[in-house]
Amino acid sequence: MTPQWGAAVNEVFADFMMELGARDRDVYYVVSDGNIAGMQEFEKSYPDRFVNVGIAEQNAVSMAFGICSTGKRVFLWNNVCFLLYRPFDQIRIDAAFTRAKIRLIGTSAGYTRGPDIAQASVEDVAVMRALPNMTVVCPGDLREMQALLPQIDEIDGPVYMRLPKDRSALPVIHSADAQVTLGRAIEIFTGNDAVVICTGHALEEAHTWVSGWRQDGIDVGLISMHTIKPFDQEAIARLVRSSLPVVTIEEHSTIGGLGSAVAEAIAESGHGVPFLRVGVPDRHPHVAGDPHVVKKHMGMPGPEEVLAWIQRS
Repeated sequence: MTPQWGAAVNEVFADFMMELGARDRDVYYVVSDGNIAGMQEFEKSYPDRFVNVGIAEQNAVSMAFGICSTGKRVFLWNNVCFLLYRPFDQIRIDAAFTRAKIRLIGTSAGYTRGPDIAQASVEDVAVMRALPNMTVVCPGDLREMQALLPQIDEIDGPVYMRLPKDRSALPVIHSADAQVTLGRAIEIFTGNDAVVICTGHALEEAHTWVSGWRQDGIDVGLISMHTIKPFDQEAIARLVRSSLPVVTIEEHSTIGGLGSAVAEAIAESGHGVPFLRVGVPDRHPHVAGDPHVVKKHMGMPGPEEVLAWIQRS
C-alpha cells in the first residue's frame, strides 16, 4: 500500500508557529546557521520574538535558556547534527537540568540528509532519552506532527522532536480523526502472526512492508511509537502477554533508540518473546547517497529478511 503525501516538514512547522505566535506573545523562535525553515513570515510578523544567532549553536541554546528564564517558551530549530551535538553541554545544563521550556526541533535525522553522510544523525535518540527531564518525540506522519506540536508546547520542561529533512513531504498514514496522544503508542493494524513497532520517519517504510505482508495473507500488526520518552510501557506489556514475535524498525542506531527501549520493557516484564531490532549497525558508513543506498551498504535488513525471521519465529 502506497501512502498519500502531505505538506513538507517545514511547512507544517511554519503554519503551527504562525498560529501559535498570533495568540501567544510568550513564544519565541531561535535559529542558528541561518536555517530559518521557511519562517520568513514569522520573522516579518514578530521580529521582536525572532532570534537568528548565526553559526553559533552553543550560544543558541544558552540564549534560549535566557529567554525561558523570563517566563517565555522557545522553539529552537536546526539540523539534528548542529542542533544537538556541538551544544550538548548547554542542552544538558541550560535545558535539561533547569527544566527550561526549550523545544528542540531537529531535522535531517537518520540518513535523510542524503549525500552529507558525515552529518547523518543516528545516535540522537539514545543521547537525548538519557537526559533527565527531556521528552523525546519522533512523529512518523503528517497527522502525528500536527498533533504533537501543540502537545509538546504544553510540557513543563525541555523537548526534543526528531524529524526528517526539512523540505521533505510527510506521508499521511493515519486518518484525519486518529487519536495521537503524547506518550501513547498507536495501533495501526492488529496482527496474529507478529507485531512491528516503528518510530519516526521509519513509519512510511514499515507501513509499506506490513501492508504488503498482510495482502499476502501474513497477519502482521503495526504500532507507531511516536513518543520514546515517556515510553508506553503498557503497550509493550500487552504485546508480551500475547507472546507474538516483535520487530522494531527505526532509522537510528540499534543501540539506545526504539529497539533498546522496547527490549528494556520486555526484559522488565519478566517474560520473553522472540525479538528483532532493525536499525543502523554500530559503525559509521563510508559511502554517501540516497538513504536506501546507505542502508543497503550498512547491511540493514530489508522486508525479505525480516519476513523470513518472522516466519521462523
